[in-house]
Amino acid sequence: MIKTLRDLKQVPHFYQLFFARTVSNFGNGISPVALAFGVLGIENADATDLSFVMASRALPVLFLLVVGGTFADKYGRARTMGYSDILLGILIFIAAGSFIFNSPSVLLLVIVGILSGILNGLWYPAFTGMMPIVVPNKKIQSANAATGFGSNLAFMLGTVSGGVVVASFGVGWALAIDALTFMIAGAMILPLAKLKQVGQLEAGEKSNFFHDIKVGWREFTSRSWLVAVVVAFAFINMAFEATWAVLGAVQTQKNFDGASTWGLILGFMSVGFLLGTVISNKARPKHPIVMIMNMMFFVPVFLFTFGLPLPLPLVLIAAVGAGIAIDTFYVLWMTTVQTHVPEESLSRVNSYDAFGSFVLGPIAIAVAGPIALGVGIETALIACAAIAAVAVIAVLLVPSVRKLEAKNQRPSN
Repeated sequence: MIKTLRDLKQVPHFYQLFFARTVSNFGNGISPVALAFGVLGIENADATDLSFVMASRALPVLFLLVVGGTFADKYGRARTMGYSDILLGILIFIAAGSFIFNSPSVLLLVIVGILSGILNGLWYPAFTGMMPIVVPNKKIQSANAATGFGSNLAFMLGTVSGGVVVASFGVGWALAIDALTFMIAGAMILPLAKLKQVGQLEAGEKSNFFHDIKVGWREFTSRSWLVAVVVAFAFINMAFEATWAVLGAVQTQKNFDGASTWGLILGFMSVGFLLGTVISNKARPKHPIVMIMNMMFFVPVFLFTFGLPLPLPLVLIAAVGAGIAIDTFYVLWMTTVQTHVPEESLSRVNSYDAFGSFVLGPIAIAVAGPIALGVGIETALIACAAIAAVAVIAVLLVPSVRKLEAKNQRPSN
C-alpha cells in the first residue's frame, strides 16, 4: 500500500481527493457512536426513537439518489460534493449545539437527519464518479484501494475517538468534531470543479433532465450482473444497516457495556476495512464479483456471532472478517463498475446502484427498534444474519455474475 500511495503522488489532484475523503471519514467514524448514545441518553427515549432518528437520515437519501446522480453528471461532481459537505457540516453543528447546551430533542435530530439525508443523496453518486476524473484508467483500482485505506484508517481512529470523546466530553463535542471534518472536506473538494468532466454541461448549454435520467436507467438495466448484485445488496444492506444504526447499540447496551464496546466492535471492523483495502490493492481476479460475493459470507457470520452473543473476543474476530469482506467488495465493485460503464453516465448508474442497494435500509432502520423490543434483540440479529446469507447465495447463482470478467479499459458509447 505504501508503494501504491507513492506511485499515486504522480497523479495531479489525487491527494486532494484522498485527504478530503480521509478527513470526512474520521467524522463518520465518530458519528455512529455519538448519535446512537446521544439519542438513547435523551430523557424517555428508547430504541424506537433511535430508529426514527436513524431512519430520518437514511430515507431522504433514496429520494435524492437518482436525481443526484444526474445532477452530478451534468452540473459537476466536485461542485456537488463540495457544497453538500459544507452544508452537512453546518447541520451537524446545529445538532452538536443542542447537546452542548443541554437542549437535545428527538424532533430536532429527525429534522437535521432529513436534511442531512437529502445532502447525502446528492453527495454519494457525485463521489463515486469522481475517481475517473482525477485518475487515469489503468490506476483506478489502486486509487480506489488507496482511498479506501486512508478513509478506513480515519474511520477506525474516529470510532475509537468517538467512544473516548463521548465518555470524556459528551455527545455534543463529538458531533462538533464530526461537523468540522465535513467543512474541511468540502473546502478541499471544491477546487477540483475546474477539472474536465466528460458529459458535463458547458456554460449556457441546456439538457433534458428527464431524458438524462432515462439514459442512466438504460445503462443500468442493460447489465444483468449489475442488477443482480444490487438486488442482493438490498437485502444484505437491510440486515447490516439495521445493525449498524440501531441493533448494535441496543445489543451492546443490553449484553455488553454500552458505548465503549460498540466503539470497540466498530474499531475492529475498521481494522478489517484496512485489511480489505490492502487485499483489494493486490487482487486481480479474473471473475471479481464471484470472489467478492464469496467473501461477503463473513457479514452474516458476524451478525450471527454478535446476535447469540458469543464472547466478545469472538465477536471482534468476526467483525474483522466482515470488515475485510466489505472493503474488498467496495474496491473491486467500484473498479468493476467504473471500467464497465461509460464515464459520462457513471454517476447516474452509481445512483441506481446505490438506490437499489439501500432501498430497504431505511425501512429496516425504522422497524429495527420496535422489532427488537417485540421479539428480542438476539432474535432480531440472528434473523438479519439469515437474510444476508440467503442474499449472498442467491446472487452467486446468477450466470452473468459468474461469467463477468475483469476489464482494464473503459468502454465507450
